[in-house]
Amino acid sequence: MSKVIALYHIVFATKRREMTIPDSGAESLYRFIWSIIREHKCRLLRIGGIENHVHILLDLHPSVALSDIVREIKSRSSSWMCTSGLFPHFCGWASEYFAISVSNSVKEGVVRYINEQKTHHQYHNFADELTRLYAAAGKTLDANDMM
Repeated sequence: MSKVIALYHIVFATKRREMTIPDSGAESLYRFIWSIIREHKCRLLRIGGIENHVHILLDLHPSVALSDIVREIKSRSSSWMCTSGLFPHFCGWASEYFAISVSNSVKEGVVRYINEQKTHHQYHNFADELTRLYAAAGKTLDANDMM
C-alpha cells in the first residue's frame, strides 16, 4: 500500500479582506470546514485565523486535488455562512487563495503559527503576512497577487 504525506498550508481571505468572521462564529466555521476536509479523506492538522482570513494546515489525501478541496471549502462554507445567521456581514471569500507545501520537519512550527494568529495580527497586517509567506516560498508578491 502506498503511503503519501502531502502537507499544505492554505490561506484564503474574505472579500476585500473585510472583518466579517466574528470570534463568536469562528469555532462553528472551523468545525464546518473540518467536516468538508473529513469528507474528502483529508486530515486537518490545524485551522485558525482572524476576522478576515483563515489558515488551514492539512494532509491532503492522494485522491484529492488541492484546487478541488479549496474550491469546495470556499464554496460550501460561503453558502453556509450566508445562511447560518452567525456572519451577518459576510459577503463571500476572495477569489484567490495561497497554498504552500510544508515538510514534516516544520509542521509543528506551522501549527504554532496558526495557533498564534490573533497575537500575530496585533503587530502585522494581512498584506505583510502574505508578503512574508510568498517570500518563504521564494516568490515575490505583487498587487495582482493580493487576495
